[in-house]
Amino acid sequence: MTNAICRPLVVRESTISAIDWTAFFLNGTALELAAGTTHNLDLQADVHSTAFLKWCFKADSVTSLEMKMTFSEGYESEPRSYPFFRTKNDRLDWKSGHLIGPYDKVVLDLPANQVVTYEPFWFRTFRIMRIELSVGAVSLSLQSFTATQTNYPLAVKASWDDTSDEDGAEIWDVSVRTMRNCMFDGYSDCPFYEQLQ
Repeated sequence: MTNAICRPLVVRESTISAIDWTAFFLNGTALELAAGTTHNLDLQADVHSTAFLKWCFKADSVTSLEMKMTFSEGYESEPRSYPFFRTKNDRLDWKSGHLIGPYDKVVLDLPANQVVTYEPFWFRTFRIMRIELSVGAVSLSLQSFTATQTNYPLAVKASWDDTSDEDGAEIWDVSVRTMRNCMFDGYSDCPFYEQLQ
């Protein structure tokens, strides 16, 4: 298992700068979320990932936090008929695309001076993850976030090296990654769509 690299793609609403959000996700620098604030941002994983997520929060006084995380393969055009007939173009086009996918929505009660962890039981699958945080009456610290990539161990015993095909190496990498993302204690056809059921 390795840590899936996530970085902010766009900060839609926050009192915290994109630079500080980036430092949090890449370097683990804790963030102070002020009382009564809302933070809405989209994260991009380097590649489509299947990962176990873990968030850690801490507050000096009793407070609460509402958190919603939406998971998607990428941005989509307006769907013709959700969830079956979907239109995908540039999956990283956050300006004109819509984010559609399953989500977790939780309310966390934070006691004073204790780290509270939110860690879903099952892995999540995503390339883009939208994070929406609403802080309660007392400020709190976002201590850490980890996305631990998970798949069945795979020893790749073949390679692709056709110099006449300029896209061959990239197609090979995507194919191996797709196979890894579908391997757990059994195979799944597509972990993203299976989690939509």
